[in-house]
Amino acid sequence: MRLPRSVAMRAALAHAALVALASAAFALFAVGDGAFSASERAATVAFFALGAASVGLTLRLARGSARTTHAAADAARRLADGGERPPASHAAAFGAADARELADAFDRLANEIRRRSDDLALERRLLAAVMEATSDGVIALDSQNTVRMMNEAAERLLMTDADDARGRPLAEIERDFEMLEVASRSADTRRTQRAQIELLHPRRFVAVTATPLSRGGALLTLQDSTDERRAQTTRRDFVSNVSHELRSPLASVRAMVETIENGAIDDRTATLDFLSRIQDDIARMTALVNELLELSSLESGQTPVHPSPVKPHEAAGAIVERFRLAAEKKGVELRNGASAGAPPAMADPAKLDQILTNLLENALRFTPPGGRIEIAARARARWVDVSVSDTGVGISPEHLPRVFERFFKADRSRSDGGTGLGLAIAKHLAQAHGGEIRAESAEGEGSVFTVTLKRAP
Repeated sequence: MRLPRSVAMRAALAHAALVALASAAFALFAVGDGAFSASERAATVAFFALGAASVGLTLRLARGSARTTHAAADAARRLADGGERPPASHAAAFGAADARELADAFDRLANEIRRRSDDLALERRLLAAVMEATSDGVIALDSQNTVRMMNEAAERLLMTDADDARGRPLAEIERDFEMLEVASRSADTRRTQRAQIELLHPRRFVAVTATPLSRGGALLTLQDSTDERRAQTTRRDFVSNVSHELRSPLASVRAMVETIENGAIDDRTATLDFLSRIQDDIARMTALVNELLELSSLESGQTPVHPSPVKPHEAAGAIVERFRLAAEKKGVELRNGASAGAPPAMADPAKLDQILTNLLENALRFTPPGGRIEIAARARARWVDVSVSDTGVGISPEHLPRVFERFFKADRSRSDGGTGLGLAIAKHLAQAHGGEIRAESAEGEGSVFTVTLKRAP
C-alpha cells in the first residue's frame, strides 16, 4: 500500500538527520586531531549541534510512526471483528493528512465488509426459508458422511433432532445401508444417484436423491412416497377384489345355467332352486356394481348433500323398525337407545339413513344369536355423536385401522356375503357432511361405530 505523503516526508527527514549526525561525528574526530583552524572548529561545532537536533527529530518521528502503526493495526482489528469504523480518538495518532486519508480508506473498507456481510446474511436467511418451506427432507453431508445441515422435513422423516444430528455421522442417525450407499456413491462418482428405500419404525417408503457437492460430500433429498405406494397397493387390491367378487357369482350362474341346459330343466324342483340361486347371485352383483358407482361418485365429490335438522331418535327408530324382523330371525336383540330429547343434527335424512343402514347390516352380520345391537346418540358442544354398538365377535387390533378401506375383509368374514364396501361408503358419506366416523372394538367383546355430525343451530 502506498504511504501517505506526510509519512514519506518524515522518512526523508529522518534519513537527512542521520547523515548530518554522521558528519558531525566525523568533524569531532577531526577536531581531536588538530586538523582544523578555529573557524573550522566553530563550523564543526555547529554541524554537531545540527546532528544532535536531527537525532532528536528522528526519535520523535520514530515515536510518531510507531503510534501511527499501532493505531492502524488496532483499526484493522476492529474492522476484522465487526466491520466497524475506528473511533474518532484514533485520529489523534495521525497527522491531519494521515487521519483524513486513512479514515477514508477505513470507511470504504468497513462499508464493503458490511455490504458483503449483509448479503451473506440475507442469502443464509433465504436458504433457511427455502429449506424449511420444502416438504422434502434435505440433508447436507461432508466428505466423511457427517451431517452438516438438516431441515424440519428430514427431522420428521428420520424421527430425529437437527441440532442433535449436526456433526454426527449419518450412520448414527439412520442405520440404513441403502441410504449410506447412495450418498457415498454420489460423492465418489460425482454423479446424481437415486434409490427407493424402506425405513422402519414406523414403516415408510422414501425416494432418495443424492447430489454431489463441489467441496466433497453430497446433498440428500428425501421424498416420502408412503402414500403413493399405499395408493398403488389400494388400486391393485381394488382390481383384485372386484375380480374376486364378480368371478364367484358369475361362475356360479354359469354352472347352474349349464346344468339346466344339460337336462335339469326337466326336474322342476331343481330348476326352481337353480333359478332362485341365480337370482340371488344377480342381486349380489347388481348391489356390488351399484355400490361401486356410488363410492366412485362420493370420492369424486359428485354426490350432493342437503343437510337439515334431523332428530337422532327418529332416524334410529326408523332403522330399528326396518331391521326388527331380521334381528328377531337371527335371535339378536335390537333397540333404539337414542333419547327423544337429544338435540337434532345437521344431516341429509336419506344419507344418514344409508349410513345407519350400512352400520346396522355390518353389526347384524357379526353378532351371534343372543347378542345385542343398540343405536344411541350423545350431544356435545358443537357436535352430535350417533353410534351403533354390538356384542359381536369384535375386530382384532391389526384389522381395526383398515375396516373403512374398500373391499377390506378379515379372514373370518370372507364368506359373509357382504361386498366389503358398506363401511367405506359410510365413511365417505360422513365426510361429505363435514363429520367423521370411527370404530372402537375389542376382539370377542363387540364393536362401536360412531358417526359425528354437526349439531343443528
